[in-house]
Amino acid sequence: MAEKKKFSILIFGTGEDMQALPEKEREANMQKWYSWTKELQDKGSYVGGDPFAPQAKVISGKSKKVSSGFYSPNKDYVIGGYFIIQASDMDQAVSIAKGCPTFEYDGTVEIREIMKM
Repeated sequence: MAEKKKFSILIFGTGEDMQALPEKEREANMQKWYSWTKELQDKGSYVGGDPFAPQAKVISGKSKKVSSGFYSPNKDYVIGGYFIIQASDMDQAVSIAKGCPTFEYDGTVEIREIMKM
């Protein structure tokens, strides 16, 4: 059996849709995240992952300028969190990522293979 590779699933969104929901709906949505995580664990695909705090510091350029707040190159989305998964190849990683609850709120994910160092 071929060795599984590691992939990151970066979860993009503004978080505004979730914040606008009534508390019971937010809790129900969070249950979907917990269930998806458990499903990944049960299948042996889950390596790790966490949501990010809403604020960030960004250091950029030769001057190493520090900026505060949300950061995204296109300003439409921010990275809200990540998962690290194991999959045999990119196609399987994409298939796994399609189960992410973020799509219910028109979210976006980016899947990248993690290179070995």
